[in-house]
Amino acid sequence: MKYFIRSVKYFFYFAFLTTAIILVLVMIGAVEGSIDTIFEGGYSALWKIAIFFALVAAVYPKFGFVCRKLDTTGSWDDVRNAAVTYFSGKPFKLETETGDEVSFRRRDIISRISKMGEDRITVRRTDDGFVMEGLRKDVITFATGLEYRLPPHNEGQAR
Repeated sequence: MKYFIRSVKYFFYFAFLTTAIILVLVMIGAVEGSIDTIFEGGYSALWKIAIFFALVAAVYPKFGFVCRKLDTTGSWDDVRNAAVTYFSGKPFKLETETGDEVSFRRRDIISRISKMGEDRITVRRTDDGFVMEGLRKDVITFATGLEYRLPPHNEGQAR
């Protein structure tokens, strides 16, 4: 269900962004204010654009969001404390905390709106270790930073 909701959000996000760009172009006089002159085929092109947005929105969550395993042998308390300390120095704040999971959200409302509320980073304990989940760019960046502060999974490995 989360995947479907993200897809719908991104469909409307793409539609809103395209509409805003077209409105700016019309307002500055770069294009005429008629749909027939803006798009080849006029109104009949809108359904093609909508299908394109739907296709992109349908696959974007698959590539835009990841769940990455953290490379550490630390205990849950070590990982949790390192995550809270690490994210306190970033533009994130602790959102919720349960027994085996902590989640963080961006502090400023502008960033949260620009990411359509999909700014959550979650660190949780699993049977295999620990995982971080969220936007791909954020997870890759923050997982690497967090792993640097934790004991490595392979004790012979230098950090």
